[in-house]
Amino acid sequence: MKGPKKNDAALNAARYQMEKASEEPLPVDEYAQATGMAPVAKQKTPLQLHAEDEAWEVANSVLDEAFARGDFDHLALAGQKIDHITSNDDPDWWLKSMMRREQITGLGPPALTLRVEDEQMEQTLDRLPTEKSVREHIEDFNQRIIEARRQLLGGPPVITALRDATAEVLAWRQRRASVAGAVPAQPARRRWWQRKI
Repeated sequence: MKGPKKNDAALNAARYQMEKASEEPLPVDEYAQATGMAPVAKQKTPLQLHAEDEAWEVANSVLDEAFARGDFDHLALAGQKIDHITSNDDPDWWLKSMMRREQITGLGPPALTLRVEDEQMEQTLDRLPTEKSVREHIEDFNQRIIEARRQLLGGPPVITALRDATAEVLAWRQRRASVAGAVPAQPARRRWWQRKI
């Protein structure tokens, strides 16, 4: 009979200690407040908080030693901005970083894609072989601007100006002529048997 009473007393003592521990006010989660994250639904016990504090102290001391040794001095991306960490207010940060990393272009609202295409128009036209293809490309570009201005798909307003196909063809001719004139003619190479000794 002494056994069960003894167990009941130990159990009651454990329950009493847990009740006392749960009555202690828990510290405020400063990280959750600073980052705007929701606080943890289940409150941690003081023992768990103490263990986490010790883990942070160990991690910080290891990092301090590594900094002192200079392990982080010459990293590949040192000093560069990490967008998805520094700006956590953008919900599409992962998509934008993937597009930048994979160099995906041509996606987005027509107002922005047309603006980017307008900035790179000379390089695009210089790669085209004939005047007819230059004129067709400008006409297609102007048609897409007109359709985007109708705002059927929504998005920001289109501010890209229409381009004159004739003026673009003339500018294409001038750039092509200046490139052809800038390349000096190579003198004919002499064959080895024609060289003077």
